[in-house]
Amino acid sequence: MNKKQIRKHHLELRMQLSTSDLDIFSNKINSKIIDLIEKINPNSSVGLFYPYKNEVDVLRISDDLINKNIKCSLPKVISKGSSLKYFEYNPHSPNLEKGFGGIMEPKGEKTLDPDIIIASCSAFNEKGFRVGYGGGFFDRTIEELKKKGNLITILAAFEIQKTNYNFQESFDQKVDYICSEQKIYSL
Repeated sequence: MNKKQIRKHHLELRMQLSTSDLDIFSNKINSKIIDLIEKINPNSSVGLFYPYKNEVDVLRISDDLINKNIKCSLPKVISKGSSLKYFEYNPHSPNLEKGFGGIMEPKGEKTLDPDIIIASCSAFNEKGFRVGYGGGFFDRTIEELKKKGNLITILAAFEIQKTNYNFQESFDQKVDYICSEQKIYSL
């Protein structure tokens, strides 16, 4: 299978998840993410993502993080072919608008570079690589931010998104951790 086929297959599987499973699995994954963030660095800033098409709802952890004095941010597509830019996010005053691909994005003015990025995917393998939606935004962002400092990357995904295929290419960026409803993959 090539990336396009893997993406299509796993997106179809994810779209078939029931609302109940989405809720239960998201809560399990978020619990693992919170535990992981606390072990990594409880004073970090964390880049979340706005859930789209049955993705893990990581926005649910924003209150917990803010209560621990951890800044939250969301990505915004500035232009095709560039990396994502992150802007502060607060669930009590979200300041969002529809952006690239119909995904909600922040309207902020001042960018910030998160210490930890939580990424989404269409599919992933146990080697720590992800298939996104085909734009390369997260790969470019991870590569750019890793050059600036000690970026930690966490992938939030459901087990049904796991594939055994080695689809990765030279430009694909490996994540440090994958949190699913079943386990944490430490890479």
